[in-house]
Amino acid sequence: MYLRPQHFQQLERYLEGYVQQRCGALEGPFWGFAALDLDLDALTLGKIAVLGAQGIFPDGTPFDLANADDLPAPLDIPTSADGELVVLAWPVQRPGAEDIIFEEQSESIARYGVCTCEVADTNAVALGPATLDLARQRVRLALASQLGGEWQTLGVARVRERLADNRVVLDPRYVPPMLVASRHPVLQGYAGELHGLLEQRAQALAQRIAQPARAGVAEVAEFLLLALVNRALADTSRALSNNVSHPHTWFREWLRLAFELSTYTSDARTPALRPVYRHDDLHGSFAPLMAQLRTALSIVLEQHAVALPLHERAHRVWVAEAPSLDLLRDAGFVLAVQADLPADTMRSRFPAQIKIGPVERLADLVHLQLPGIGLRLLPAAPRQIPYHAGFHYFELETAGDLWKQLEQSAGLALHVAGELPGLTMTCWAIRR
Repeated sequence: MYLRPQHFQQLERYLEGYVQQRCGALEGPFWGFAALDLDLDALTLGKIAVLGAQGIFPDGTPFDLANADDLPAPLDIPTSADGELVVLAWPVQRPGAEDIIFEEQSESIARYGVCTCEVADTNAVALGPATLDLARQRVRLALASQLGGEWQTLGVARVRERLADNRVVLDPRYVPPMLVASRHPVLQGYAGELHGLLEQRAQALAQRIAQPARAGVAEVAEFLLLALVNRALADTSRALSNNVSHPHTWFREWLRLAFELSTYTSDARTPALRPVYRHDDLHGSFAPLMAQLRTALSIVLEQHAVALPLHERAHRVWVAEAPSLDLLRDAGFVLAVQADLPADTMRSRFPAQIKIGPVERLADLVHLQLPGIGLRLLPAAPRQIPYHAGFHYFELETAGDLWKQLEQSAGLALHVAGELPGLTMTCWAIRR
């Protein structure tokens, strides 16, 4: 059998198809730029030019435009190109069509041109360099609107406008399809911003959890949220230090984070937005996702329960500083009490032996035997405050006139008559 050019061409097609099918089964889009360097000086001349580019075309063909001879010619941007997408274009492979031309023809859509190069002999016994005809990809820069279906393209930049002095202004939000997320400043900026937001939220949660007497059931949610934030910090730390992560990997991790955060930060407990990944529109994919993450990580965390320290004074009087007006008007107040008495005795005696009211009115309430702020026994500890065995929980009645007087009072005062051995009291304001 004689070897003919078709044999080598068929072998090449087989190998290309084999690699493409193998890589196409991998997760995530496999096409895009691994690196892209634009000539910013050319923008002042009304042109878009590439200084270097490396990546993979949508059909799986890799390219490396490192040498000046390999680079596409600069593209003149017309004044009518506002909003146009500039692309790196390469002809698609067409059955039966010519793939290689030996002389450059501007109207041809052959995929390769021929260039002559001297190639060195790397054997130990070298015979000197040889002159070889090599194929060079015939890539070009073009406006996407001017190309037909015979071209495959990768977005390079979006034109915002061409000014009167011929300078071209690019859309800073546009992100080309990248194979390495960290190699584009917009995506790298998103990762840095998210990492900073997570660090701030982790510090705030850790400080709140470290506060004394914060061990209620409601605070379990803060522990779980802190664990979620710390886990996400590990992902963003890796993203900032890893130079090979695909944008789809970042999107998947951040989307999962946004959905999990909605459990804690959304009234509906489900995500309001469900962004979709589009490799040819990375800004449109990441921008709404980042907005959702910013909102979730910037929500002010309110404490469900606020401890009001009780300071013991003379004559069995305890005083707490006046709560803020929003707590007085919108919160419930609970008194946790423990003494060395049987439970039934404590529940029956304590409400009768205590007077509660504004600090300015306490003396009158005690000496004139006037009723103070009422107490209602709770069957169990509210879930927002710590539970301690042996304690009894009483809710303060906030509907009376005495309670309204607290808005102009210096504090809340309690007086306990008689002996209650081993008496311990804590007061809590619980936001409704």
